Amino acid sequence: MSTEPGDLEDVGIQECPADSEEAGCADVCKGCPGRELCLSEVSKPDPEQEIIDTRLRAIKRKILVLSGKGGVGKSSIAAIISQILANDGRRVGILDVDVCGPSIPLLMGVADEPILDSQWGWKPVISPYGKIKTLSVGSLLSSGSQAVVWRGPRKTALIRRMIKDTLWGRLDDLIIDTPPGTSDEHLTIIKLLSTTNPDGAVIVTSPQKLSAGVVSREIKFCQKMAIPILGIIENMSGFCCPCCSDVSPVFSSGAGEYLAKKYDVPLLACLPLDPKLAAAQDGYNIQRLDSDSPVVAILRKVMAKLSDFKCNVAN
Repeated sequence: MSTEPGDLEDVGIQECPADSEEAGCADVCKGCPGRELCLSEVSKPDPEQEIIDTRLRAIKRKILVLSGKGGVGKSSIAAIISQILANDGRRVGILDVDVCGPSIPLLMGVADEPILDSQWGWKPVISPYGKIKTLSVGSLLSSGSQAVVWRGPRKTALIRRMIKDTLWGRLDDLIIDTPPGTSDEHLTIIKLLSTTNPDGAVIVTSPQKLSAGVVSREIKFCQKMAIPILGIIENMSGFCCPCCSDVSPVFSSGAGEYLAKKYDVPLLACLPLDPKLAAAQDGYNIQRLDSDSPVVAILRKVMAKLSDFKCNVAN
């Protein structure tokens, strides 16, 4: 029997009921390592949801950057689009919920800046690249090489606190950088955002068909969780010559177009590999890279397309 990449339903595998009343109790939950989390108080209605909603209602637009697959450049894209928005005069924050592999502090030039705890909550670090409010578990660790070896409930509790106890203030945009997969971190952030309606997700894939098979599960996750998909970005789609700026294919191609057609969502862009970005050791400062980077130029056009996307949250 053959199936399309990611079509697990076709081989009789039941969907996870993690966001339903059957979470932890259904037949498919028997033997699942996450069953304890679903049965715990974490999966029940949050008694402090009203406080969380108050924080989130001060943010006009909330955009998730998702993939399902690691190594496709989610964090890089999240960092660049946050700066593009900030350079347009918008008040922007970026939240990194990749607990085990945070990279936003380095990309935003705040790797050595600690998070301060005030009487009003955590104060995000201000990135010098656009004065963007930045919060990541990487800024909470004593060392950038420190490993975070946590079970699901502890990661869930941290993400909840990053939303509830952070002094974001009024923002026009909050960009949320997520880890690979469709696991505890994703379910937690979606649940916390649910009552204030996230504006949508940007799905990132690399060009290979193998990536399409994994990323398709993230698209189905968004559909199941009623998260609007703003579009797909195919990253690392060819190599941009540093001398002549011509783009040559390096990997196989077509994953972005395949996913866009299959799931009827927009293909926002195909981004080439840019050696100037790879060589940026102190973060992605687009003010310095803008004139030479085709990636930044393409993402500017992408964000212009999305600029008219209606915010679900009133000012």
